[in-house]
Amino acid sequence: MIKKWLIKNVDPQKQKILSSELSVSPVTAQILLNRGINTLQKAHEFLHPNLVNLKDPFLMKDMRKAVSRIKKAIEKNEEIFIHGDYDVDGICATALLELALKNLGGKITHYIPDRTREGYGVNDNAVKLAITKNIKLFISVDCGITAIKQTSELNKAGIDVIITDHHQVPEKLPAAFAILNPLQKDCAYPYKDLSGVGVVFKLVSALYGFDSNYIYKHLDLVCLGTISDVVPLTGENRILVKNGLQELTNTKKMGLQELVSVAKLKGKDMTSQYVGYILGPRINAAGRVQCADTALELILTDDVSRAQALAQSLNTENYNRQKLEQKTLTQALLKVESRIDFKNDRVIVLDDESWHTGVIGIVASRLVERFNRPTLIIAGKDRLAKGSGRSIKNFHLVNALEECSHLLEGFGGHKYAAGVTLDRKHIGDFRKLINQIAQDKLSPEDFIPTLDIDVKLSLKSLTEKLFSELEELAPFGMGNPSPVFATEGLKLKKAPQIIGKDTIKMWVTDGSRVCEAIGYRMADNIGSDLLDNDIELAYTCSLNKYRGVKSIKLQLKDMRILSFSYPA
Repeated sequence: MIKKWLIKNVDPQKQKILSSELSVSPVTAQILLNRGINTLQKAHEFLHPNLVNLKDPFLMKDMRKAVSRIKKAIEKNEEIFIHGDYDVDGICATALLELALKNLGGKITHYIPDRTREGYGVNDNAVKLAITKNIKLFISVDCGITAIKQTSELNKAGIDVIITDHHQVPEKLPAAFAILNPLQKDCAYPYKDLSGVGVVFKLVSALYGFDSNYIYKHLDLVCLGTISDVVPLTGENRILVKNGLQELTNTKKMGLQELVSVAKLKGKDMTSQYVGYILGPRINAAGRVQCADTALELILTDDVSRAQALAQSLNTENYNRQKLEQKTLTQALLKVESRIDFKNDRVIVLDDESWHTGVIGIVASRLVERFNRPTLIIAGKDRLAKGSGRSIKNFHLVNALEECSHLLEGFGGHKYAAGVTLDRKHIGDFRKLINQIAQDKLSPEDFIPTLDIDVKLSLKSLTEKLFSELEELAPFGMGNPSPVFATEGLKLKKAPQIIGKDTIKMWVTDGSRVCEAIGYRMADNIGSDLLDNDIELAYTCSLNKYRGVKSIKLQLKDMRILSFSYPA
């Protein structure tokens, strides 16, 4: 698809002032300005994300109630039931809470639902188990904010419920003993974008005292869950992740050490990219293809041989997940060709009874990348099918699902990602209704993908000093993306190579400097006219070191012939 490049406006005066005050290049100053960091104080807080700047956990609504009830349970030797979730965020949140409560003397039972059989959220099997075990305190992590029926059943059995969640808050809340969710309208906690494990970290901080050294050794788990859940890496999340990556690099957890080893990252400094693309998917693979208990056990185990076996198992499951994902994506693309009319269908809704629910979210993401349209993939052969959706900039997915709620058994999520459960007989009506909603909310311009570009520069501007400054802007992710640059007037040294299935590799030059450029899933961008024309590239970049030799590598976001103009 043709992307529209949105090059950030430059204010030379502000750029000059910030560059001078921070002693950084104008390029780095502009990147900071692009992220709303326009004062020396904001820049200092951004560049030095210190743990002392974390907010008081007791600012969160119901925190004192939750802490008091947990301490009472530990004092009375009551068994505490922790209900988690099967993704990385939920697994890390469950592990963090269990480790912290056991360290205080707590007696713990944990429960991770099966993605395929039980689905997302507090489920009836967990409720029955808690009642059977005569549990007195039930704590949900990374879920529970919509568990009205389950909370009521637990209350009737004399079980107190503490909900810790970070998902969108519905109008009606469960009648829980305490609810920890910064998105509650009357919650005074100032930072609203915590992950599920982030909310649990605040609970643990309140239990221990938020300057306790004990809680900081578990920042490796907070970092893993926060990055993997793709929440904004701003404010407190930036503090937690920046420090958490250091903790993860030197983790003392046997299972994480072995996972790093099988992922071939041993000895490397952890980055958000390593977590998001290498470690996170391996932890996630357990819940996607088999059972998430494997990943939870990996984090909790102190047995080295067991840790090695579990890490290897997750590595294998991740490979199986990749194969299953590719097969499902291929089938989904064929369905798009045969079933989707892009003149009328503003939302892609596909279903297939043979698809595995563990990979449909990833496939939905791939289709959004390819077609830039909201996408929902529905799977499962039972009467109640499960769907996973991803969206685009101007289409709030959960709000749209609320308008379809009479056709759904359940739904939840965020603006850009959500899950649904519905009767298979309603899929057709659901597809029709959500497309009608999109007709009102989306214009043709919304389907043109955009690419935000921080700065236009020349290749000679890519100096070691700049790369050093860029490292200080990390970790990168949602809310703080890797800086994207654009360079024009480039020529190819020779014809591009196709590596693997759809990756291109080429060498570009401005006449004085030559750089390697890699474009993942960009083989379709190669045209016969590339060699004969000046081209303009949009890219992120890195400075590679190999056997003492330094080289610049450009990771392509887009490319176009310099004479390019958008269609009228």
